[in-house]
Amino acid sequence: MTDEEATAEGLTAEDAFGLLGNELRAEIMRVLGESPHEGLSFSELRTRVDEGVDSGQFNYHLQKLVGPFVENTDDGYVLRAPGLALYRAIRSGAFNRRVTVEPFDAGFDCYFCSTPVEASYDDGSFRLVCPGCDHLFASTMLPPSAVSEADETELLARVDQYNRHQMLVASRGVCPICVNPMELEFVPSEEVWSEGSERLDVFVHWGCDHCGRQQYMTVGLALLYHPALISFFYEHGVDLTSVNHWELEFVLSDEHTTVRSRDPWEVAVAVTLEGLTLELVVDEELNVIETNRY
Repeated sequence: MTDEEATAEGLTAEDAFGLLGNELRAEIMRVLGESPHEGLSFSELRTRVDEGVDSGQFNYHLQKLVGPFVENTDDGYVLRAPGLALYRAIRSGAFNRRVTVEPFDAGFDCYFCSTPVEASYDDGSFRLVCPGCDHLFASTMLPPSAVSEADETELLARVDQYNRHQMLVASRGVCPICVNPMELEFVPSEEVWSEGSERLDVFVHWGCDHCGRQQYMTVGLALLYHPALISFFYEHGVDLTSVNHWELEFVLSDEHTTVRSRDPWEVAVAVTLEGLTLELVVDEELNVIETNRY
């Protein structure tokens, strides 16, 4: 149901979220969320939530949820897609938990000053920062569940794969938040306001006009899943999809990037392994127009 449809039915987005301000309704959502594919009858749902609750009172609160978050099907009550999404967001701890992970060694040295880079997590943000020159290599918004019960190695691997997912979707022109189209453009680093942007030459930028999502990345990062690059690493015994991407210099620095032209944009990224070099040249639409080996 869109915001416009909700408003037309007399239920705004604010009203919908306000429904969960009641403890009994929140518990109904939790029980249904734990069995998302199992329809529960009224009596079964009431038993699992709190069989001591008066039947009439329980039905009153349940019916408040039917429509916005819950559906009464032939198989019983189930969460609708918005209800399931909200349940999972609550389970992630995004709304009600705060976790802090003190800085620890991220396993690679800064590409600008050679100081060991540190990883940390606080207030929903995972960061990779060089304590020597303060360069910010990554800043990712993650729910507390992402770092719960994970040791340092596992946390780094989780964040790497999550970031890869977000960036791969964006680099295919699809917004990872609202699944609307994203527009691509090359942006000179001097036009980008972010920590450490001055150390790079150019960014690839995707913007979503629907939800406002903005994604900036290096050209090397934008090419991370190009078949020629993946196969080049595989030929040298490296699975590029499983290496923490920040451990790849061509991904988080422009040391191996050459801007050949700015109007129109033409950029080359060269990667060397065991004395052999693969060079990918892209145009302003990020199409690979040259593949060179030497």
